[in-house]
Amino acid sequence: MRTISRGVVILGLLIGGGISAMAGDITWTLNQVVFSDGNTATGYFITNSAVNTIEGFSIVVSGPDGGADFTATLMVNAYLPTVIGAANSDFSKYMDLYLSSALTSAGGIVNIASGFDCPGCGVLLLTGAGYDPTVDGVPVSEPSTLLVVGSGLGFLGTILRRRFSHA
Repeated sequence: MRTISRGVVILGLLIGGGISAMAGDITWTLNQVVFSDGNTATGYFITNSAVNTIEGFSIVVSGPDGGADFTATLMVNAYLPTVIGAANSDFSKYMDLYLSSALTSAGGIVNIASGFDCPGCGVLLLTGAGYDPTVDGVPVSEPSTLLVVGSGLGFLGTILRRRFSHA
């Protein structure tokens, strides 16, 4: 009976650790974001697990249309989870990307359906032009998750060591 209860405790710790891992922030990376004016958007942004708040970002729009070059200092939470919006501090230069499906709390690859960068307003180049613009999301495990999983595995190791040392 004790073995069964220990197994249940260990299973609970491992499952609980897996669930809390899904609750962490998600880092999204821009891939192949190229506009008709020759500019590109590169970088990443981090959302919370509900994918409704930007936790951090580093996005740069640059290229031959120097008038539209900028490093984002603002991102708009209200656009999430279906639109990514980044701008300079006074919104005189900005970029909007419209996603083909909403960002998810599990991360993954999301195709970008359309978008533009302004001023100059170059439009996003898509598959027909040889590009496949996406945002790729990777969940970031929280340190507490690693602690719970590690504790569960340590507990399991202790039980197995005791069991095999008596045998």
